[in-house]
Amino acid sequence: MTPTRNSGAQSARGFTLLELLVVMALLGVAMLVAMGAVEPLVRAVRERGWVDRLQAELVRTRNFSRASGTVAMVSFLPEEGAIRFARGSQTSQLALPSGFRLETEASDEGRVWTLLFFPDGSASDVDIIFTGGAGSSTRLKVAGVSGRIEVSPLEPPG
Repeated sequence: MTPTRNSGAQSARGFTLLELLVVMALLGVAMLVAMGAVEPLVRAVRERGWVDRLQAELVRTRNFSRASGTVAMVSFLPEEGAIRFARGSQTSQLALPSGFRLETEASDEGRVWTLLFFPDGSASDVDIIFTGGAGSSTRLKVAGVSGRIEVSPLEPPG
C-alpha cells in the first residue's frame, strides 16, 4: 500500500489572513513610534545646518572686506526674521528658520544689530544668541580686535 500525500497532519501552506493583519498592525505601530523619535533629531540637524551656513556667510563677508579693502556690513533683523549681508554692491539675505529667535544679553527687543567687518581684519563686537525651535541655543560672538567669529552651542540650563 502506498502512503497518500496528505496522511497525518496537513502541511502548512502559508500564513493566515489574521496572522498577516496582526504583523502589519505591529509594523504600523513600530513605524509611528520611530517617526516620533526621529522628528526632533531631524529638526536639530536642520538647525545645525543653518548655523553652519550662517558661519560660512560671516566668514565670506569678513574675507570680502579684507580682499576688497572696503567695510562689509551684516544686519541682524529680528522683526523680519532675517540676516542681511552687504558686501559692496551685493546684498544677500539669510532667513531665520521657523521658530528661531535672536537675543542679546541686554534685551533690546525689536532692535536691529549691525556687525561691521573692516579691511584690516577687525570687526565691531557682537554677542547674539540664537534660540532654535528644537530648544537648542547657539551663541554667535565676534571679537572686535581680531574679527574672530565664534559660533558655539549653549548648554541648556538645568
